[in-house]
Amino acid sequence: MIVEKVEGVKYDELVEIEIQTGEIRRGKVLEINKDKAVVQLFENTQGINLQASKAKFLGRPLELGVSSDMLGRVFDGMGREKDGGPKIIPEARKDINGVPINPVSRNYPSEFIQTGISAIDGLNTLVRGQKLPVFSVSGLPHAELAAQIARQAKF
Repeated sequence: MIVEKVEGVKYDELVEIEIQTGEIRRGKVLEINKDKAVVQLFENTQGINLQASKAKFLGRPLELGVSSDMLGRVFDGMGREKDGGPKIIPEARKDINGVPINPVSRNYPSEFIQTGISAIDGLNTLVRGQKLPVFSVSGLPHAELAAQIARQAKF
């Protein structure tokens, strides 16, 4: 959904869309371009009249109320109770995106892994704890390459 004539909207901001029936549907901002915002709706778009709908930008990302009472319960993707149990009273509210990882707190990579494949060892050295993506298309031997690396890798 594209919302026009917006100001001060931020990426990943939570949006409430009020449709013509008064029902509220939620979404988040995926992109901003000048006075337009691209909004991803979390619920279906069926029955939405774009001219009669109103968008309210909440100025915060999607948060989930958390509590130890949640253990053993069943929730939907928006954090609403689905098991018929009592409503959860949150002890705290957490951003569903989590907090960014501090790159300075990571250990400096120092343990070189020799894969035995010269293109990887010479051009894209691999260290312990690092993921090695193997990009491929159907029909190429990507599984065999991954197996070869696992078989002959040395520290």
